Amino acid sequence: MTAQYILIPVLISLAFSCVDSQVIQTVNGRIKLFVGPTSGCINARNFFRTQLVPTYELYGEYIDLEIVPWARTRREADGTIVCQFGERDCWANRLHRCVLNKLRFNQDAQLRYMACEYRDPFPAFTSRSFKCVRAVGVDVTEAQFCVDNPHLDTLDEEAQAKGTDPIRIINFVPSIVINDNIDVDIHWLAFWRLNQLVCQALAADPTTSITHC
Repeated sequence: MTAQYILIPVLISLAFSCVDSQVIQTVNGRIKLFVGPTSGCINARNFFRTQLVPTYELYGEYIDLEIVPWARTRREADGTIVCQFGERDCWANRLHRCVLNKLRFNQDAQLRYMACEYRDPFPAFTSRSFKCVRAVGVDVTEAQFCVDNPHLDTLDEEAQAKGTDPIRIINFVPSIVINDNIDVDIHWLAFWRLNQLVCQALAADPTTSITHC
């Protein structure tokens, strides 16, 4: 094994050892968490399954969650949208945006929906399935209409505006931003140890019920 591959886990371990309540702080007792995934990304799927869902199950009452399916997507001069994993990635991302908008007043349901889409067999991405749409109680006809008529709303433009800077600066999918601070180091800490990062910030705030991690 080369020195390079020995050094990487050591550096990661040192970074984790420095995680304390000062890395991030609550704002009025809450943490704002932005996640910018794309439907075909394995890293996004793993992050939702191993980090975001378990952390939210423990501390969701203190988290303001915003999920913006855009990532490495770009819009061409003629208005065409090009996605990292091709046309089916674009279709699924559009469906995700439509359903998240339908659930915009219920972030618990938003996360349940995205967790469903990021579990095998990844219904929307692999087969244009509305299985996860039905699972969260969104009307399939309305979701289909939204997907087919992007010119009738501004969901794509809003996702582009919110998702472009995080992916440009962080250069990784999913991009993770805490409290509107686009920071590469905090992104990586959140990607690997979101639970620890959130817990220690909450435990340092006496207005929360979290006292230790």
